Amino acid sequence: MEGMNIIFLLIIFAAASAVTWFAGIALTKTTDSLDTRFRLGDALGGLILLGIAGSLPELAIVSSAAIRGDIPVIIGNLLGGIAFQTLVIVIFDFVIKGKRPLSYLTGSVELLFEALFAITLTVFAIAGAFIPATKSFLHINPFSIIIVIAWVIGLFVINKVRENPRLVASEEDASPGRSHKERRKTENHPFYAKKSTLHVILIFLAASLATLAAGVLLEESGVAIANHFGIGTGIFAATVLALVTSLPEISTGLESIFIGDNHLAISDILGGNAFMLVIFIVADILAKKPVLSYADNQTIFLGGLGVALMAIYGFTFIKKLKKRHFRLGWDSVSEILVYAAGIFLLFRI
Repeated sequence: MEGMNIIFLLIIFAAASAVTWFAGIALTKTTDSLDTRFRLGDALGGLILLGIAGSLPELAIVSSAAIRGDIPVIIGNLLGGIAFQTLVIVIFDFVIKGKRPLSYLTGSVELLFEALFAITLTVFAIAGAFIPATKSFLHINPFSIIIVIAWVIGLFVINKVRENPRLVASEEDASPGRSHKERRKTENHPFYAKKSTLHVILIFLAASLATLAAGVLLEESGVAIANHFGIGTGIFAATVLALVTSLPEISTGLESIFIGDNHLAISDILGGNAFMLVIFIVADILAKKPVLSYADNQTIFLGGLGVALMAIYGFTFIKKLKKRHFRLGWDSVSEILVYAAGIFLLFRI
């Protein structure tokens, strides 16, 4: 798409973004429906299905970039995009009603474990950036393999935590809403309650194909737009592309907030952060090179920023701060300030 008129590039990018939004919503709803119909629950297969469906936009963009050899887009979208996706929680905090911040209403220490899980995988990804390409194993960065193993282990640990009543207990005035298991006890997602299983599967497949096609267009038009305006493709992927690929999470997260499932709104963001890093092994295989080994200082900095933002929320899951200011908890206010300072330093330095 290089050389195409910028107006057409922007139209293509906007159209692909819209497809990502609507297809992502359909993916989330059909995945929930299939999850309950086939009783996958918290089994490994169910968690993998949920992880893939939730991160399909990132998977599509990364696959397209890997085949084209555009490594900065891969690293920017996966490692650099974690900071932006974590910032999405601020939106949920702002729209929630009442006098208490979202992190207090979610109530349980379980989210602390989920935050630590995502932080650990992010640290592994950053560590992988310091492994020379010559130290790869079959063109795969060792930490890409470690991340996959740690992710599988982490899923089992999180499920054990969810089974511990003391770790999922909340304050008396908290309002976490349904847990993951309680949501999956619902016979079907209300939108598809009267639809056949075949109908739901076909919608799931159609939404998946639409997301994959939109991801390719987003990657190719996004790179062309970034080059037109003289923006680094890695930075573009970590900000603009990260925003677009977060649209489904924003939509479903807001839906969770509006129906009172406050815990799930944050949990799904943290779970998405963790799974995004698993995609590095797919990128290594498709690009035929250890992608993380080519991370630049800017992307490593953004990865560290993501760790800081998740750590802020992790801290408040323990302290349970009660006050809100400007409709936000202190943690969300801190998120905005830290992210803004991080972006300022990134461009300043």
